[in-house]
Amino acid sequence: MQYQLRPPAEITGFFEGLELVEPGVVSCPMWRPEPHPFGDARGVDAYGGIGRKP
Repeated sequence: MQYQLRPPAEITGFFEGLELVEPGVVSCPMWRPEPHPFGDARGVDAYGGIGRKP
């Protein structure tokens, strides 16, 4: 499967016109930083964010 690696600044551009929810565009495990029963997800190499219409 092919995919496109993008830096966080470029991903942030996809949220233009939306209000970014804190913590913004960050490594996905930072959305739920508390310990997880299935192991440590800090090594996940993915960025994401949530935006809502203002």
